[in-house]
Amino acid sequence: MAFSLRPVAHDDFPNLYALDQACFVPGIAWSKAELQYFLKYPGNIGVLAEDESGRLAGFAIAGKQRRHGALNGRLITIDVDPALRRQGVGHLLLEETERQLRDAGVSMVLLEVAVDNATARSFYERHGFVRTGRIPGYYLGRIDALVMEKPL
Repeated sequence: MAFSLRPVAHDDFPNLYALDQACFVPGIAWSKAELQYFLKYPGNIGVLAEDESGRLAGFAIAGKQRRHGALNGRLITIDVDPALRRQGVGHLLLEETERQLRDAGVSMVLLEVAVDNATARSFYERHGFVRTGRIPGYYLGRIDALVMEKPL
């Protein structure tokens, strides 16, 4: 199956929210207000993947932040339709997000991932991310997050 990428549009919000709710358990999935904030925040990147019929396959959101004087990227989320996982959608979204961050002058990207999400941890490791820290109780006040980083 072939997928195409495009920038997230305002009208995509209901479908993005529904997909995020399907991808993550309550309390880990973003609230409507949080997701709207990340999509509207100036300078953030929103990339959407569609299948040949125009159906949402996944999306990614990333931002930029200053850290120790350097401009870094932060991968906020990559959501892929559970029925379309392991078909390259996540790879396409990550690759495009990283390209846009590099073009914006970012030299490193970081993310947080739940320690119990082995599939996501493996995905990020395969794409060159390394563990650089741990945040106790980051998710739901009881699940630790791993901080992972990758030079761009």
